[in-house]
Amino acid sequence: MRTDKNYWKDAYRESWDASSTKEKSIKKLIEDNTGLQVIEIGLGAGTTEYISGSASDNKLTKGDADLYIPEKDCYIEVTGPNIPLAFNQPLWLRPDKVQNTKNKIGEGKGKIHVVFHVLTEKGTNNLIIRVILLNDLFFQCQANNEFPIVNPIIRGRLEKYLELPPEHALILSPEEFFIKLKSI
Repeated sequence: MRTDKNYWKDAYRESWDASSTKEKSIKKLIEDNTGLQVIEIGLGAGTTEYISGSASDNKLTKGDADLYIPEKDCYIEVTGPNIPLAFNQPLWLRPDKVQNTKNKIGEGKGKIHVVFHVLTEKGTNNLIIRVILLNDLFFQCQANNEFPIVNPIIRGRLEKYLELPPEHALILSPEEFFIKLKSI
């Protein structure tokens, strides 16, 4: 187990601009399409400012979502690779993000939890946004081992992700998500 609270933060420092841009663009996309206020709540969400220490050092919980819609009690994580990939590649989710959501649901927090997966398609440079529902069905699929754990080496570091097939029923288009969100 790593004892350096800034290890992963330092490891991914060069991707902060891309991550911040994704978070801000998803915030704007949701606000423009729903008229709802979206606030940044995760550690460093929407910024490239260096915030030292762990989530708990900053009065947050490891794996907290990036964005929140107060009116709908909706938590939103924003993720996706910072390199172009093919559309049909599996989607990866950090297990700590999934566990955080599971904990929040267990505590009765959040009417809806989602992950916005943002991908630049290799060969076309098209921006592809998919929304993954983290709900009871998701956790049932996870318990049934439908989402295997993968351990890729990225930038020389061993990582850990849940892998979802890109055609899974829990993956919505942004438009389908907006309809669902408005119905809450």
